[in-house]
Amino acid sequence: MEVQNVLHMNAGNGETSYANNSTLQKTAILMARPVLEDTLKKVYNNDAFPKHLKIADLGCSSGPNTFLVISQIINIIHNLMQQNNCKAPEIEICLNDLPQNDFNNIFKSLPTFYKKIKTEKEEKLHGTCFVSGVPGSFYCRIFPRKSLHFVHSSYSVHWLSQVPERLENKGNIYMARTSPPTVFEAYLKQFQMDFSTFLSLRSEEIVVGGPMILTFLGRRIADPTDKDCCILWELLTKSLLDLVPEGLVQKEAIDSFNFPFYYPHKDEVKAIIEKEGSFNLERLEVSECNWDANDNNDDEHFVFDKDRSGKNVANLIRAVTEPLVVSHFGEFIVDDVFKKFANHVADHLCSEKSKFINIVKTAILMARPVLEDTLKKVYNNDAFPKHLKIADLGCSSGPNTFLVISQIINIIHNLMQQNNCKAPEIEICLNDLPQNDFNNIFKSLPTFYKKIKTEKEEKLHGTCFVSGVPGSFYCKIFPRKSLHFVHSSYSVHWLSQVPERLENKGNIYMARTSPPTVFEAYLKQFQMDFSTFLSLRSEEIVVGGPMILTFLGRRIADPTDKDCCILWELLTKSLLDLVPEGLVQKEAIDSFNFPFYYPHKDEVKAIIEKEGSFNLERLEVSECNWDANDNNDDEHFVFDKDRSGKNVANLIRAVTEPLVVSHFGEFIVDDVFKKFANHVADHLCSEKSKFINIVVSLSKNMQMYLLKNKLYQFLILNCL
Repeated sequence: MEVQNVLHMNAGNGETSYANNSTLQKTAILMARPVLEDTLKKVYNNDAFPKHLKIADLGCSSGPNTFLVISQIINIIHNLMQQNNCKAPEIEICLNDLPQNDFNNIFKSLPTFYKKIKTEKEEKLHGTCFVSGVPGSFYCRIFPRKSLHFVHSSYSVHWLSQVPERLENKGNIYMARTSPPTVFEAYLKQFQMDFSTFLSLRSEEIVVGGPMILTFLGRRIADPTDKDCCILWELLTKSLLDLVPEGLVQKEAIDSFNFPFYYPHKDEVKAIIEKEGSFNLERLEVSECNWDANDNNDDEHFVFDKDRSGKNVANLIRAVTEPLVVSHFGEFIVDDVFKKFANHVADHLCSEKSKFINIVKTAILMARPVLEDTLKKVYNNDAFPKHLKIADLGCSSGPNTFLVISQIINIIHNLMQQNNCKAPEIEICLNDLPQNDFNNIFKSLPTFYKKIKTEKEEKLHGTCFVSGVPGSFYCKIFPRKSLHFVHSSYSVHWLSQVPERLENKGNIYMARTSPPTVFEAYLKQFQMDFSTFLSLRSEEIVVGGPMILTFLGRRIADPTDKDCCILWELLTKSLLDLVPEGLVQKEAIDSFNFPFYYPHKDEVKAIIEKEGSFNLERLEVSECNWDANDNNDDEHFVFDKDRSGKNVANLIRAVTEPLVVSHFGEFIVDDVFKKFANHVADHLCSEKSKFINIVVSLSKNMQMYLLKNKLYQFLILNCL
């Protein structure tokens, strides 16, 4: 069993999800708050408060506790800022967990979290906090060297990188009182190796003097057979064994299964820290909390409702272990085994109110030539940085995400070889709106990293770090001057909103029948949005840093030209076809418009020059068939119109379905896109239409940068 591929908390918000069964973890986080506060106060006093603070939360999971940790850190920093009467730093919070973690659940909650910051902190911290997701095992390097100012981890480091090898532990699923001595030795040895690796890796990533706070499950008694370590898992073993006579589980399956975690004693933790040597142990505390974190009764022995507590504990353990159980025993036994487990826990709690022991210590292809030329021009032999931070804005979640990353890495690898220089550490930040399917990206990352290791002869292995950054690129999403290069493909033509007060009845985008005010409104919205985009990126990119944007446009200046309008007129026609069938109201079509704009190259150029933050290095216009699978060179002939019609309909459906569903409802989607496929097929019989692509290469304007920062006048005065 590959632990990294299986281990994750139960996703979503259901009854057995981690989000609804993580009160224990919440209790541990709250108990560690004083340590967190004291540590940050000690390190970041008035003299030492940095302008940019990069924080990592390792093993963040995906429930409300993720935001509890972030909120605590922000609250402490906000209070320190007020006490010291200093300006808020830009806080970059990197949420790390294994690629199988439910990052989507986190990112969908981010807008609410940002809104809460804005409200509670009186806008003092609004726009200075940037949250990203960083998928990967913390038993590997996951951040560039000396890039982190503070590391936090709660209820994660007791998880091992793997089950100890050659374990003979029949009849048990973890260390138990009936386990042979070799089992205890193997678990301890694995923890010693893993925790030492963890410390060594973090020491490379944290700045000198940077603090780290870890909270993990442990045991109070040095003897590893003590019940505070074993009894819970013995009850789960018993629950599995109950299913053997029922024929639901094979005894051999139990004998071959062991959990990949270890509950250490504080002396073991201390010994490993001292031996590894990268960190000073500033503080070590041991605390305890009830198995059932919802049981607030102060009586050390009395459980008010044993059945309810039994179920609570079973749901807690299920939320964190179900993927491991399912991968070994199969999904069909899960309900049965945890029902039995709840009963066994309830019976146990009648005789003894058990505790968990916590240990806390501080310690895309057409633009490829432009992309290649730009990177070659900027990063020559003399200018190649040791650390390169790259953002891909509007990354989406399909194979093109990795195509862009691969292109960038290949170009850098080739430049590195040509200049005979060492590979830089490459931090790639994948940005899209919070509703994007980041889970799909992150689950593919291990394969991507493996491919890098194989193809690049390990020269770039361990130097590439991918993270997810949810948020609208019409807001600030990165700290000031933190990016060396920005890329975006097929995203910037999407507007921040549908133009206001649009009177465009019978159409869903600019059409040949639209009144002039519609074209004016769309252009005005694009001018505002693209100007905002450029201004924001100029704050985030280093001086001279390049940016390459590819977006849909039009070849003809006239916005009513068919290369801009015809596709969307066919989709409008498909919606109108459903009106006589009673599936769509005409009024619903009249009130719907798509939030994008296909600009002409002259409009793009004018906005760039007027906004002034960037120099326009290169602008190219190209075209590709509506059906990208149609490779026929004949400009007029479509080999299979029905197939091409379906391909185009699927393409447009993939990018517009959420918008269509939110306005018209889900039930019409299949019908409208079937009709759309037919209309496209009919159109392609008479004309082989094209998408028009605009590619721009920009570099941050040095003069404008100086002007914006009020340094331009200062330099002139000093020259005089």
